Amino acid sequence: MQAPETPSSRTLKAPSAQALRMAESAGRTGRRKAQVRYSFVQRASLEDEVPPLARMLRGGGRGGQVRLKLYLSYLWLQREDQARELSIRNGAWATLFDLKAPQTAGARRISDAQAWLEENNFIGLARTGRQNLVTVLSETGDGSPWIAPGAAAKREKEEKEQKEEGLLGLGAVVHRYLQIPQTFWTRGHISVLSGAGIAMFLVLLTENGGLDERALWFSPREADSRFALSEDTRSKGLHELAAAGLITTKRRPVNETDFQADALHIRNVHYLHLDRLKDTAEIKPQIRRPRKKKEESGDGLETS
Repeated sequence: MQAPETPSSRTLKAPSAQALRMAESAGRTGRRKAQVRYSFVQRASLEDEVPPLARMLRGGGRGGQVRLKLYLSYLWLQREDQARELSIRNGAWATLFDLKAPQTAGARRISDAQAWLEENNFIGLARTGRQNLVTVLSETGDGSPWIAPGAAAKREKEEKEQKEEGLLGLGAVVHRYLQIPQTFWTRGHISVLSGAGIAMFLVLLTENGGLDERALWFSPREADSRFALSEDTRSKGLHELAAAGLITTKRRPVNETDFQADALHIRNVHYLHLDRLKDTAEIKPQIRRPRKKKEESGDGLETS
């Protein structure tokens, strides 16, 4: 791990030296890229249940973001295709996330997050002497065992081929997943971003499809139906990602190649900068310029 850069005088938030040292230690056992199923982030239609990502954030205040950070970190530490039991001090997690008083109040926040994740079937918890033994469960929250997405899709394909059911390829769709680079943890981004910032980062990764510098946009209605994140969460998260240098947002027409369009539709288009994850996390104050009323979009995703 490279020595952390010194934050500039204009830095609003940066990871502590203790958090970066803990992240370096955790990185020795974490995946190069954490795997998270799309179904954790989005749902297919309004008739489906609220996605697990939104469930973790709802009604929890700062507790919601600790639950999200902890669960994503459990996934990061799964290096095998089957879930392995984890035994890590709550104080170590609290230090990694830069929580205040990590060995006392911070450790209690981790314990509260573990209790919620267990109650909602995202982890299995075995209480022992000094620390809990955690087994991560499926991202769906249905209590089923966690299996790495790629391995699960391969297994389902092989089973269907043996049964000759004619449903080949369905497993690959169900188990589609996004990948979060290890540097999201080791360079301190997990500690400086809020729950809203991480949520929108996952949303944009889902839209990005692994392509660099791809223009990303969707309507507020679509964002609500697919991700079930509040307008406040979306707006806060996008502004935070911009302040962290992880995205840039530009006003662009999104129907330039529509031959029959009556007029160009100008939208806020987002560009994700994954290379920024290689640098030590740093959130800088943003200068917000006033916008004309007709261009305001509420959540920064699209002008209706």
